Amino acid sequence: MSNDSSGLTDVIAAPADKIIEALTDFETFPDWQAAVLECEVLERDSDGRGSLVRMKVDAKVRKVDYVVRYSYDLPNSLSWAQVSGDLKENTGVYTFSPRDDGSTDVTVDIVAEVGFFVPGPMKKLIREQSLKNSLRELKKHVAV
Repeated sequence: MSNDSSGLTDVIAAPADKIIEALTDFETFPDWQAAVLECEVLERDSDGRGSLVRMKVDAKVRKVDYVVRYSYDLPNSLSWAQVSGDLKENTGVYTFSPRDDGSTDVTVDIVAEVGFFVPGPMKKLIREQSLKNSLRELKKHVAV
């Protein structure tokens, strides 16, 4: 795994369409993402994909509730941006690069600002853990 300012990348032993299916099946998030307590699709786009999604997440420092709008550039990426909620900012993107062996390079980048003071080193640690957990849980879920 590499870690830099543009997120975290790992190889997932699944085709991109299976990974995208998992990431857009929002109602199952509480089943396989440890931090997600609730997830509800409020609106769907013309293709039936969740476009406005409400989540309640255990962010360790406190539980937060927010609504994000998803944008799709499939099969290359899917992204989200907060439209309301407890966080000051919440944006993210998953990008997908299929490999010749049928696996996929998946990069995740998340920016989340809680809106109250968190020391810099703690903020960096929380971000790194969030990125690692996102990929680890996704990898485990699609391997099933």
